[in-house]
Amino acid sequence: MNKTADVPPPPFSLLDAEQIVRRLAPALREHGEWIQRVHAILVCRTAPDPEDVAPGGHERSGLGQWFEQEPNEFIRGQPEYAKAAAYHREVHDLARSLCRAVSDDSEIAIKEYDSFARAIDRLDDSLEALVKELWDLLRFTDPLTGIATRFAMLPRLKQERDRVARTGQTCSVCMVDLDHFKAINDAFGHHAGDKVLGAVSDYFVRNLRRYDQVCRYGGEEFVLMLPNTPVQSAVPVIDRLRRGLAEMPIDLGEHGEVKMTASFGIAELAPDKSVVDSVGKADLAMYEAKRAGRNQVRVWEAGPAARAREPAS
Repeated sequence: MNKTADVPPPPFSLLDAEQIVRRLAPALREHGEWIQRVHAILVCRTAPDPEDVAPGGHERSGLGQWFEQEPNEFIRGQPEYAKAAAYHREVHDLARSLCRAVSDDSEIAIKEYDSFARAIDRLDDSLEALVKELWDLLRFTDPLTGIATRFAMLPRLKQERDRVARTGQTCSVCMVDLDHFKAINDAFGHHAGDKVLGAVSDYFVRNLRRYDQVCRYGGEEFVLMLPNTPVQSAVPVIDRLRRGLAEMPIDLGEHGEVKMTASFGIAELAPDKSVVDSVGKADLAMYEAKRAGRNQVRVWEAGPAARAREPAS
């Protein structure tokens, strides 16, 4: 499979968003306290600390360190992230100039203070948009498995369809349904079924590329999106997943270990069709795999005699 620069961002999980929020929250609190302190210096004309007039204050602040050190590449790739980092530096530069005026016992021009206030507003708006993005991602993440929900996946599929139409590249979608999943719930209870769903989700994420997408479509159904991957190239990838899943023991605690198989249906993400239509074709192929005996891969073949077929060996 070919990799290009024009690919979707890496998948983003519930755990990712929670970890970012935990790292960002104290930095935001410290930033708010610093803004209040700068205002007190300007209003009360109290002597600034040496740190307030030293260059590079934005780099030493908690928020500046978050911008510099945040390890999650998904959030670092968001346009609002770079904008907020630039606004943060601007706020510190303007604050340093104003604090120097106080330190020198000089007058502060209204124009300079207005520039500072507007820079704060720009930074606040940018940070608000960034945090909203995080909470939206949390809202569209399945809390049981930590992967995207159906409602998060559909917009991603639309973005990918538009990319396919724009670039002429290809993308495959795959519908997955766990075989005999109800028997797990019936035999061991829903808690065991939840463990199976979590283990299968983790298996898919670990065994696909970073920019492939995995979502829980509903119940025991999953949708996989493989950018830059024509159907004929997706078949061996999906069949490898199928075989690996069938061999993977899943720990159910007191109930011991079980193994789970799944049926897979692959279709092209058509640039001239709705994503629902493409997913529907993958779904039809998956049901053909079920009818053929389960634990199999089937491909939707487009054309005048469109049908689901067994992939060529």
